Amino acid sequence: MRLRTLAIPFCALLAVAGGCAAVAGNGGPSTPSVPIALDPDRPALAEVGALRFRGALRLPDGAGVGGLSGLWVSDSGDHFVAVSDNGKSVAGRLSYDAQGRLAGAGHYEVRPLVIDKDPGYRGRLNDSEDLVRLPEGGWLVSFERNHRILRYDGADRPDGAPRKLPIPPGLETAPSNGGVEALAALPDGRILAIEEGEDDGVRERHAWIAPANPKARGDWQPLTYRAAPRFRPTAAAALPDGGVLVLERRVSLLGGWAARIVHVPADSLRGGATMDGVELARLEPPLPTDNFEGMAVRTGPDGDTLVYIVSDDNRSPLQRTYLMMFQLRANALKPAIAGR
Repeated sequence: MRLRTLAIPFCALLAVAGGCAAVAGNGGPSTPSVPIALDPDRPALAEVGALRFRGALRLPDGAGVGGLSGLWVSDSGDHFVAVSDNGKSVAGRLSYDAQGRLAGAGHYEVRPLVIDKDPGYRGRLNDSEDLVRLPEGGWLVSFERNHRILRYDGADRPDGAPRKLPIPPGLETAPSNGGVEALAALPDGRILAIEEGEDDGVRERHAWIAPANPKARGDWQPLTYRAAPRFRPTAAAALPDGGVLVLERRVSLLGGWAARIVHVPADSLRGGATMDGVELARLEPPLPTDNFEGMAVRTGPDGDTLVYIVSDDNRSPLQRTYLMMFQLRANALKPAIAGR
C-alpha cells in the first residue's frame, strides 16, 4: 500500500518516520546496509513480547531498493526476495555475525515483474503488495488497484509471463488502495488471502482461503480476519504447524507508526471462521517503526522459528526501509493456543 504524503509540520513528519535519525541519504544499491539497535537508549533490551531481537538493518535509499511490500527469505537465510509497490522484484543477499544475528544485506538486483494486460484494467497495473513461494515451486504475487493474484514461475524469484488466478468473490469491491496485502501459502498447499480494507476503524476484514491452484472463484471460501482497533493487516506468513503469523500496521499523526505480529492457529483457517489471533509482539516508538508491510518466516539451524519484517518507505525522504529479524521464543505459541 502506498500512503499519500500528508501536509503536516516537518517535526511531526519526523516523529511519524521514527525521529531525526530518518534524514535521507542518496545511497544506491551498492551502498552497504546499516545495522540499527532495537532501542539505542536501552542497549540491553533484547525482547519484544514473545519475540527475541536478532538484529536489524536500514537498507539503502534509492535505485529501486524501496517501496518494499512483500518479503520471502530462503530456508538457509542467505538471500531474500521482495516485491515493491511499483511492480519490481528486489533480490539480495543476507549475512549474519558469529552469534547468528542479522548483520548485513547487499548484492541487490532489481527487476521489473512481467505484468498481465487486461482491457478491463484502469489506472496503475503494477502495485504489487505481497508474495509467497509455493511449496511445489513458483510464486504468487498479489496486486492492488486492479485487484488480482498472479502466479509466476521462476526458481529464484518471480519470473516470466504470469497466470492470473480467479479472484476471490467480493475482492472486486475492495478499496483501490486496500486489496490483498496479506498472502500466505500453507504447508498443505492451501492459499490464504486477507484484504487490508479501509482505514475506517472497523476491525473485521474480508479474507478467503482456497485449495492449491484454484480453478474458479467458487474455490475461494470466505472467512473473517479481526485486527486490533485502528490496525490493518499488511502481510502473512505460514508456520510449519499450519498456523500463520499476521503482520498489522497502524499510522497516526499523534502516535506515528506502529506494528504488531499476531498468531492465528491452524484450526482457525477454515471457511466461515473468524481469525481472532493472539498478539505476540508490538513495535511502537521508541523502537524502530515505519510502514511495515512484508514478513517472512523460516526455521533456524536449531529448529527455532525466525521472523523477518520489512518496511515500505514509500520512496519518501522521511521514511526508511528497515529489515528486522526476531526469534520466536520457545513455547511462545503454546499458551496462545491453550487459551483460545
